[in-house]
Amino acid sequence: MIILDCETYKNYFLVSMLDTDSGKIRDFELFDGQDFDSKTVSAILKKHTTLGFNSSNYDMPLIIAALSGHNNADIKQISDEIINGGSWVTRGEEGLITFFVETPKWEIHQRRKMIKEYYHFDHIDIMPLPIGQASLKIYGGRLHAPKMQELPIEPNATITPEQREILRHYCHNDLQVTRILYDELRPQIALREQMSKTYDVDLRSKSDAQIAECVIKHELELKDIPVNKPTTTQADFKYKVPDYITFTSPILKNVLATVQSVTFSIGDNGQVIMPDAIAKKIHYAGNDYQMGIGGLHSCENKRSIVTNESQRIFDVDVASFYPSIILDSKLYPRHLTPEFLNIYRAIVEKRIHAKHTGDKVTADSLKITINGSFGKFGSKYSFLYSPDLLIQTTITGQLVLLMLIEKITLAGAVAVSANTDGVVIFCDKEIEPKIKHIIVEFGYITAFELERTDYKSIHLINVNNYLAIKTNGQVKGKGVFALDSLAKNPTNQISTKAAIAYIKDGTSIHDTVTQCQDIRDFVTVRTVKGGAQKDGINIGKSIRYYYSTRTNSAIHYASNNNKVPKSDGAAPCLDLPDQLPHDINYQVYINEARKLVEESGYA
Repeated sequence: MIILDCETYKNYFLVSMLDTDSGKIRDFELFDGQDFDSKTVSAILKKHTTLGFNSSNYDMPLIIAALSGHNNADIKQISDEIINGGSWVTRGEEGLITFFVETPKWEIHQRRKMIKEYYHFDHIDIMPLPIGQASLKIYGGRLHAPKMQELPIEPNATITPEQREILRHYCHNDLQVTRILYDELRPQIALREQMSKTYDVDLRSKSDAQIAECVIKHELELKDIPVNKPTTTQADFKYKVPDYITFTSPILKNVLATVQSVTFSIGDNGQVIMPDAIAKKIHYAGNDYQMGIGGLHSCENKRSIVTNESQRIFDVDVASFYPSIILDSKLYPRHLTPEFLNIYRAIVEKRIHAKHTGDKVTADSLKITINGSFGKFGSKYSFLYSPDLLIQTTITGQLVLLMLIEKITLAGAVAVSANTDGVVIFCDKEIEPKIKHIIVEFGYITAFELERTDYKSIHLINVNNYLAIKTNGQVKGKGVFALDSLAKNPTNQISTKAAIAYIKDGTSIHDTVTQCQDIRDFVTVRTVKGGAQKDGINIGKSIRYYYSTRTNSAIHYASNNNKVPKSDGAAPCLDLPDQLPHDINYQVYINEARKLVEESGYA
């Protein structure tokens, strides 16, 4: 695998390539007095699979322009047009990448020459793959790359011979960060390679939602079903209540009647407008619930429950909730025919099999793929666009959860929390058999597969930020209690670890914080729009810092000098030190851990 990256200026163009086997980097430059080595670059691109970040949209078109014999000024112009949303278009076909340009300056024979000569490059762009999309710099911060660095020379500068070396070092660092991200994404890339072979479509540079679209489109086309976006504007529509949804309590009966009576309409952006009558909070059995386009969620806060021998607390989730509703209710975009359901069912069953066999990568990816395709029901840019199906699916899901909540509360249990596809239930041990029977019966009535996870305790700041301690000692954290991942910026992770250790085992917060020797647990990574400054020195848009005893000043926005929130006493840490700094302000992290514990309601 060859990882590549470009730097583009009006008098300088650089392509750097990293060989992942040897670790060696080669530079190819174009400037006055230095011709671009098109022969070697073209040979590398034709011989190897190459990989980059946002490279299909940016780096590869610029490389092809250089291979076509264009000068620095032309390449810089194309770069500016791409960045400003101009006329370059990128298309991929069967694993091959084709580029063409619609800039009037470019003659027809030049475009044809480019397409003919540079059609067979095998390239992967990993930018669409991660969940929680961010810049390469932020991904580097999330993965604790040794160095976070912004472009060192402003993009419209004229580059001096001395500055070329600065740009080489900068580009090499971006290559190393891309390699770190590539290593993290190898399982997802491998899965995409496998699926590409299965469906005979190149899926290596696709997001999970894009994969679903490609797979469904491919399978429909094999059956000679036209795959086009709906040509007519969606009219207003009403929700149709499935026969199995019924309620006993007057409050929830009224909710059902309201949902049946309202009319859903489509906004100018193609998205469904949620009627005000449905958006009101529902107060039932001591809890508040909120319905929305995305799903139901409860509105609790600062709630901590620790069980004893006579109590049980567990959550019940519906496996593949929205896909199950789609399949059970036989919902399909009218313009795609019922064949859509057969294709969708095959994907869902593959995901369920992967989950049951412990294939976590496939299961997790296909889960997002399935949910992503469902989400495309609400995108007017997708051939799956069917806003009536989006509402039919999500409203059914929300009513189903309210139905389960009603049944278990009438039986004497407490619904602690509810969110999208599951309910956390608290009950006395003596009524647990009754609750189990209700859940089994509920699954039979609705045809949903319900999964149970038992906890010793749960501690909620709110529905999106909580810590649950499982009966086997493992922990489940969401929001502020979730540990670092590729989808989440590091934020004082040691405080989260200290709060979890205190709640789970009673470990001293002070000891957890002060005994930690890993700088990665102390850093915060964030994006500062327009760039940040510390004591008047620019530190970039993607920043990393820890709290220090050496400084009291804050980080400020470079554009307006406003303070970046929670940055008082922050020391920039764009280069990770080899040893733990001696000036860490442990008290800040101790206070943050105590705040998490207090906000979760844990005594």
